[in-house]
Amino acid sequence: MANDAPFEIRSLDQLVALLDGGNFLTEVMTANASLQTTLLDFRADHGGKPKGSLTLKLSYQLNKSGDVTISGEYEVKRPKVPPAAGVAYVGEDGQLTLHSPMLTRMTIRDATAPERAVRPASE
Repeated sequence: MANDAPFEIRSLDQLVALLDGGNFLTEVMTANASLQTTLLDFRADHGGKPKGSLTLKLSYQLNKSGDVTISGEYEVKRPKVPPAAGVAYVGEDGQLTLHSPMLTRMTIRDATAPERAVRPASE
């Protein structure tokens, strides 16, 4: 076993690099970078503290000959975009309107200043 030391897999990136000849690791890293830019874009568009996740799942199958088949899959969860929203009022007949029914109940008074004669400052 001491002779096997140079061939030991010692880190997660070495293990994941085995899958699909390293293509799986490239896919995961690309998905991770995409998630990060999505979070930045989401914050710019909607504010707040957006959340996302990248879940990596490794499965192992021990074969009869003692070798192990390793398979990997990943799932990316992006922040959920808030639903579109707008504001309208309900009129007396039950229809939606942009005009507030509260404005029809308000009495509006004339706020213009009355005509006044202009006097010179010496008077």
